Amino acid sequence: MAEHHHEEPGRELPDFPTEITFKAIYRFSPHLMETLRNALHEHGLSAVVESRPSSGGKFVSYTVTAVFESEERLKAVCGVVAAIEGFMTMF
Repeated sequence: MAEHHHEEPGRELPDFPTEITFKAIYRFSPHLMETLRNALHEHGLSAVVESRPSSGGKFVSYTVTAVFESEERLKAVCGVVAAIEGFMTMF
């Protein structure tokens, strides 16, 4: 029996280059915004980064918007963002 691979509905990749916005959540650290911005800059991204602390102040979410030239570039940047100390999740 032949295997059929189906893409999930609604999970199609966009045409690159494209602007993508994602959120990353971290445990709070005083220099986290600077660390995140430097990491994005080192990968050649001119990104808009906005932050919002949790109500208790233990966590902070960052909304990152940037233009990505390819899926490979997007995956590489997501890997760098996830490697920053205090990372919890990304969506």
